[in-house]
Amino acid sequence: MNRDELLLNKGIQALQAAEPDAAQLTASATRVAHQLGLDGVPERVDHAIESCDDVQHMLPAFRAGALSNARSRLIEAHIRDCSGCRRSFRGGSAKAVNWSVPKTAHASVWRPRVFGWAFASAVALLISMLFVYKAYWEIPPGVRAAVESIDGAAYRISDAGDRPLSSGDELKEGEHLRTSGGAHAVLRLTDGSTIELNERTQLGIGARGHNTTIALDDGDVIVKAAKRTSGYLYVRTPDCRVAVTGTVFSVNSGIKGSRVAVLEGSVNVRHAGINTLIHAGDQVTTNDNLSPAPVEQQIAWSHDREKYLPLLAQFATLEHRLEQIPFPQSRYTSDLLDRVPSDTLLYVSIPNLGEFLSEANQIFNDQLKQSPALQQWWNQGHGQNTADLDSLVEKIHQMSQYLGNEIVVVGVQQSGKPGFAIVADVEKSGLDDFLKNQFPSSTAKPGITVLDETSLAAVHAVSQAESGGFALIGPKLAMFSNSTATLKVIDAQMNSGASGFAAGEFGKQIASAYTRGAGIILAADLHQMMADKAAMAHGGSHGNEAIAKSGIEDVRSLIAEHREVNGQPENRLNLQFSGARRGIASWLAAPAPIGSLEFVTPNAAVAVAMLSKDPAAIADDIMAMTMPKDGEENQKWNEAESKLQINFRDDLAATLGGDFLLSLDGPVLPTPSWKAVIEVHDSQRLEQTLEKLTASIRAQNQGTKAHSIAIESSDAGGQLFYAVHDQTSGNILANYTFADGYMIVAPSRALVMEALQTYSTGNSLARSAAFRALLPKDTDENYSAIAYQNLTPVMTPLLSQFTGETADALRQLASDARPTAVCVRGEQSSIEAASDSHLFGVDFVTLQTLLNMGNKHTAANVRE
Repeated sequence: MNRDELLLNKGIQALQAAEPDAAQLTASATRVAHQLGLDGVPERVDHAIESCDDVQHMLPAFRAGALSNARSRLIEAHIRDCSGCRRSFRGGSAKAVNWSVPKTAHASVWRPRVFGWAFASAVALLISMLFVYKAYWEIPPGVRAAVESIDGAAYRISDAGDRPLSSGDELKEGEHLRTSGGAHAVLRLTDGSTIELNERTQLGIGARGHNTTIALDDGDVIVKAAKRTSGYLYVRTPDCRVAVTGTVFSVNSGIKGSRVAVLEGSVNVRHAGINTLIHAGDQVTTNDNLSPAPVEQQIAWSHDREKYLPLLAQFATLEHRLEQIPFPQSRYTSDLLDRVPSDTLLYVSIPNLGEFLSEANQIFNDQLKQSPALQQWWNQGHGQNTADLDSLVEKIHQMSQYLGNEIVVVGVQQSGKPGFAIVADVEKSGLDDFLKNQFPSSTAKPGITVLDETSLAAVHAVSQAESGGFALIGPKLAMFSNSTATLKVIDAQMNSGASGFAAGEFGKQIASAYTRGAGIILAADLHQMMADKAAMAHGGSHGNEAIAKSGIEDVRSLIAEHREVNGQPENRLNLQFSGARRGIASWLAAPAPIGSLEFVTPNAAVAVAMLSKDPAAIADDIMAMTMPKDGEENQKWNEAESKLQINFRDDLAATLGGDFLLSLDGPVLPTPSWKAVIEVHDSQRLEQTLEKLTASIRAQNQGTKAHSIAIESSDAGGQLFYAVHDQTSGNILANYTFADGYMIVAPSRALVMEALQTYSTGNSLARSAAFRALLPKDTDENYSAIAYQNLTPVMTPLLSQFTGETADALRQLASDARPTAVCVRGEQSSIEAASDSHLFGVDFVTLQTLLNMGNKHTAANVRE
């Protein structure tokens, strides 16, 4: 070691041995405080805070206010960032985490001077951090909102006391506003957002950095958040936090919890550590005991409620209210099932809906009285009043009082044509007189001809034009039909007792549906129906041969069930076959994991995925069905393969797996963001086949409107991408790539890359909690096919492209659409489907709106 190194070591040792005294520490702290513009001198701290243990030991003194100002600020900052210490401060227990910097193990040497300098450095760092926080992060106390209007009384609550507020007053940091009973107020925030307050609502407004927080203690607010270029607008209730950047939504905070509903756009709700993204028309509650309520009902107190919801939203409110009507209780037995004719082909069981219809009509009338928009719609298309509708519903309701809790539609085959009758038990006498009085026949309008068994036997065949229908009323049974012949056949059987229908194969499946609790049952003997139709048809031998090979003839029956359990709908569908599924019916594979769903984001609007049997075997089925014995079609097939220079089965189908998906996953404008995912066993051969196929198509003489298609490849980050290029128009028709046994196809490379990213991160639709919550509650862990829809992401962007009635219709769809999922299982001799959505996800109001929009859509509706 040379002389310079010796001198350096001695200097270091001298510094390590030196310890500043109290006067030196005080002078140092005073200089730092003076330079930072702080008053006072930080006191000397004898023990440094090095871990969560040190913080938690000081919590009792911190609660009691016994710590110094500097140390209290340090403890306050720590418990704000450390969840463990925060729980300890609030009275919980948490495992202490040592957040000190790990040190290399060495012999412990006590050096008082070193600890003194360390303390001085820590004080200086703390003061510097406090200065930076106050200068750059903490927004100085000031105005946070201004009162635009007040109806009734509202008060400012602050440390200085409570004072009445009036229009034009300002609300500052740390102050709260409270509206009294019957009052209503509107605030405008400094960022341009507005808050509408209902009566008995209390809130405060704070700002940190680029974020603004509305602290809603209790009450109801409607927030119209301004568009922000940075930061978020938060609404915080005692049990949730809502984050937005620009939208319209309502928040209710009460004794049972909080409810958040979105009128426009979307918001992120954080509750119990879980983030939930909800869109227009959706809502979320923080307590299972707090049920969802119609959005319009939640904002009915607002002075601007008509601005928030489009006119057609009245239909959504009506639909929601109708869904709240209790469905008739499930039926577990039926005294009609075993008495219907043994050759019954159609059996439909519905509950007695008289009370249901009456209550639904009352809700409709109430809604009609409250809604000018609904009144206008009704008056334009349905007359000036509801008298006719009320009269019809009332007649049905009164008639239902005479009938039992079940009504059954029976279909039988008679003389080459089907016959139908409605059958129900009679609960009390007087139904015949009621029908004669309420549905009399006249020259202008045929009514119902009421018969008893004696008059029925004497009736000859009467054409349907001569009567509106026939009713056979007995002491225990009532039957309705448009044919006296059908009434005679079914009446004879019903009076004969058990027919044996319930003991047959078809009847047993219906009986099984009753054991699960019957709501609505639709059962059809498809095998016999098709046999009767085939007997009357005169198709060619080739058509009959193709049907025989397709496996369709093996279908036996269809059983569809809808019930409601604890207010939640359950749907089941069972397509039964006489044996193992074959032909087309066998293409649906057995339940297994559907990997293609892992490429779809949770924001997808539509996703349909299915598992099939080996595509090469499907190709064999297609060829077997389309190739007649004469070989003419076989020759055409060979000619097509020769022209295209490929073998459809071996070069195309054999390269594929059995997992397929098609989705709409992203914006719909300007180009719909569709996505196809296909399982692939041999990607190299498939790519060669596609290249050969496009080359063969280019070589064909396609006429004057031909398009030259080519496949171009490029490398990006080690991933090979392909583009299907229309060389004639210059457009890219599709992009695709291969990854982990799948082919991903989309209109743009960006969407393909998004699918790869979704797959690699695991943030997919299949793994999202919202999607899994839609799946049926059963014992199945996998399915053969899944159809999912969530229209809101599709409809909302379209609003900016349309005006007038089309825009209103789209806005209605966006606010009312609810996600649904239908799951399908392919069993050995059956195909089963299940869904917890209403009627397998079919929203008839939405469907009608779509049809109306399509009929009325013209070029004038679209903005140029």
